[in-house]
Amino acid sequence: MSDDFRDSLPSLPCFPCPHNASCCAYGTSLTDDEAAAITRDHGPGLVYETRWGEWRTRVRNKRCVLYRDGGCMIHDRAYYPETCRGFPWTDAYGGRYEYEITICGEFVTQPELVALQRAIPPTPDDETQPAAPTSARNK
Repeated sequence: MSDDFRDSLPSLPCFPCPHNASCCAYGTSLTDDEAAAITRDHGPGLVYETRWGEWRTRVRNKRCVLYRDGGCMIHDRAYYPETCRGFPWTDAYGGRYEYEITICGEFVTQPELVALQRAIPPTPDDETQPAAPTSARNK
């Protein structure tokens, strides 16, 4: 996806979130580097590796453990997860986020955003990109 197209997407009120961080109820997928940085800077136990080798943030009390005081405590860090950075517009690979976008409360309050999101080109088929695990489909 071109940077021009990405830059044309409206900014959403993600930090602090006016929707009680509805997308943070599921935790998120992480790259190896993101998981290592979170562990390094915030201590062990916030991320875990699934039996399929995917790194994820833990969920406690129906929220990602990184959610604190109205927003993500690493929202301004270089290792803020790419999955979160693009949600609900794009996935970690730069293509359209294909799963339930109305998890984001802004898509409920502004339904016209759904058409904008659906105009984003899907991620190109590429054998180097793994299929999203079931748990990531619920983010």
